[in-house]
Amino acid sequence: MVKKLSVHILFCFWGIISAYGKPFFKMDKDPLSIAVEAFDNQTHSYSKERIQKEIQNRNVRWTTHLMTAAGTFYEATGQKRFLDMAEEIFRSAITAWEKDEQLMRGRDDFFSTRNVAATYKLLKKEGHLKGNETRKTVIRFADLHFEPNFITDHNQGQERALGFTRMYNLFPDAPNAKLWKAYTDTMWNFWYNNKDVDETATLYSAIHLNDIITIAQESGRTKLLQTPEIEKWFSRYLHQQAPSGYMPEYGDDFFFAYFEWIVVFEKMARLTGNATYHEAARKLYKTGLPNLPEKYTKRGWFLRDACEWASIAEIALLPPFTPTTSTPDWGAMVTTRTNRKGQNSIADQLLLAASHTPGAPFVMSDLYAEGSHKHPNLRGTINYFETNCCPHFHGVQRHATDMRHGNTVLLMKEEINGFPFGEDSNRWMTNRWFTDWIDFSSSTHISEHNPQMRGFQSITFRFQNGQPGEVICIDNVRLHGKAGEKILHDCNTLDAWGDDVELVDNEKGGKMIRITLKDNGIHFFNLKVAADFNLDDYRYIGCDWKHMAPDGRDKSSISFKIRAYNKVRKPVEDYVHEEVGVLFNPNIVRTAKAENKDKDSYGEIILDNHCVDGSTLQRRMVLTAEGVLIVQDHLIPGEGTDGYIAGSIWQLYQMDEHGENWFSTHGGKKIYRDASNAGQPWKDSLGKDIEERQLLVYFEKHPKRSYGFQKQEYTIQPTTVFSKQYVTPFEPLTFVTIVMPYHIKKKATDIANSLSVRTRNECSTIEIKNNNKKITVQIDTKGNWNVFRK
Repeated sequence: MVKKLSVHILFCFWGIISAYGKPFFKMDKDPLSIAVEAFDNQTHSYSKERIQKEIQNRNVRWTTHLMTAAGTFYEATGQKRFLDMAEEIFRSAITAWEKDEQLMRGRDDFFSTRNVAATYKLLKKEGHLKGNETRKTVIRFADLHFEPNFITDHNQGQERALGFTRMYNLFPDAPNAKLWKAYTDTMWNFWYNNKDVDETATLYSAIHLNDIITIAQESGRTKLLQTPEIEKWFSRYLHQQAPSGYMPEYGDDFFFAYFEWIVVFEKMARLTGNATYHEAARKLYKTGLPNLPEKYTKRGWFLRDACEWASIAEIALLPPFTPTTSTPDWGAMVTTRTNRKGQNSIADQLLLAASHTPGAPFVMSDLYAEGSHKHPNLRGTINYFETNCCPHFHGVQRHATDMRHGNTVLLMKEEINGFPFGEDSNRWMTNRWFTDWIDFSSSTHISEHNPQMRGFQSITFRFQNGQPGEVICIDNVRLHGKAGEKILHDCNTLDAWGDDVELVDNEKGGKMIRITLKDNGIHFFNLKVAADFNLDDYRYIGCDWKHMAPDGRDKSSISFKIRAYNKVRKPVEDYVHEEVGVLFNPNIVRTAKAENKDKDSYGEIILDNHCVDGSTLQRRMVLTAEGVLIVQDHLIPGEGTDGYIAGSIWQLYQMDEHGENWFSTHGGKKIYRDASNAGQPWKDSLGKDIEERQLLVYFEKHPKRSYGFQKQEYTIQPTTVFSKQYVTPFEPLTFVTIVMPYHIKKKATDIANSLSVRTRNECSTIEIKNNNKKITVQIDTKGNWNVFRK
């Protein structure tokens, strides 16, 4: 929904433009000057010799990114030194590539074709390339990177399509130009048929959106992006933006995709004429700038991070923005999407908010959890929570796919010595056998008539970070599912195994496979077995295994992934793999809804097959205007859950205080790729520490429950707090959790004492005493809810 801008809003727009300048920052510099300074710092150690070394190391992706970044800074600033840098990198690369074509290929180099084409075009325009100079080598570079069958709706596909759109525009008479054009047309039609891209991670979404917009602009398709269907697609990401301006993460992602989303929102604004996209870019810019990791401004040689700043320079090259519409403020909603197969109106994200004005409380819950980069075991968890522009929770780790990494209710077999992770089940423990699986349900279909049929053609065991001399034993590779288990390879022979494995005796008088790692690098060991099966019979592929450290230590932090290659292999759908030790959650969304009453929000998610087939979780949430989040989880355990434990869990980046049933953190950052400012306070847009950053998690008391916390070992080492109890099949139980932000000047004990919860007849009553005000929230399992204030 949009409305025409009034004169008042138009004048406000000019204020928005000024938000990119002095009024909002201590630094008396415009964004372009800030970007130039950061780029200079990060390339401070640049030299021709250094870039030649990068080229010889086949760092194709980032050397070509750097040449384009330098060219973008030249076009934005007019400073010749940037043009000189772009030309020096380009010519150094061309010289090296002409001597050795193997240097044209490197890891993740699908980004590179668009960069080489853009730099070639710039140098030609500026008269730095004469006639056909370097033409032959650039065309050869394109041909070596051309994969006509790489057709998919994914950033890897869009990056390729953008590269060959540019190559075709430069060299329409090249020998393979018609094939390039056919490829880019096919790629465009592939995603445009659905008006969506089935790539479910915030950062990657920004990459493919930016590529698609640029492809449209450079191939005469801009009008195809100015339709109601595309506007609906764009608006999904506008709605997902938190009121602070941050872009919440979900899937295999980083927080908060700063540079990429600023430029995408600016381009959306110009395509639609909608000032709300421009405002979205402004909010992200001014909120994110004082919170950027220190690595983005360090002086030295930081090639990858330096290139990110070119996005800010790119904005300076966009045409002036003339607003014609804006989107009225919005509240709670469930966004929808279309998947790769064309199925539409799929629940995507549940968003709780009464407004998107900065400071408003906001919650996001990932409902879809499918597509590329998905985290399916985290479906229905709360993956983002902020109040007063402070991100209290935004995920725990990019590759954290275990359901115990979320904020949800677990239903699991009892672990020994610990909850939710048992010490004895820690996969770093040596000299003990484990059984691990991958969930193969997300693999490609092999039958047009039966969507449950799956197949794989081989299995690979991937090890990383093991010690030199570390030994891994593998036995009984098999399928598992409702039909029981089926042996794929009993490991009694070396038949079907690849190189570098040996056959040895096991403890039971039989045989097993033994692998000895040569170093701590990445190693793959192949097993050529294949099978077709119905998911109604088998869903998981796995094995028994153990590892032994050469020095006899009790723990070794080895990474082990089981990987099965799809029988029908497609781009970005080549295989399914998973880290060992992951707790799976096969749940599916039955229904989801969100609504507002005044400034309070309500969300409801019904999840079938939650943790265990036949079990159901009914999650109901109220987010009050004051920023208090109340979660009522009504769990109905299914058949086969005798002896299982149910537990309501929440992740804290650090835990500072606790009582019997409450746990508190003083608040602080968790930044994925930068440890130096982890734990530091979040800052507001003026660079001041946010004071209402502390968080208290309060669990309803129940005589059958115990409460506790567990410090985790994986990357950022969060603390999982919990309320747990044993379950009886088919007997419902209700957990109520209060998540309460509070000011640094307040005491956790006082906050805890101000809270009370009482659940009777499946209706929960929550009371919050806040200064002289009393807030009462009622939620029942039929979906009725109210908030009263006195």
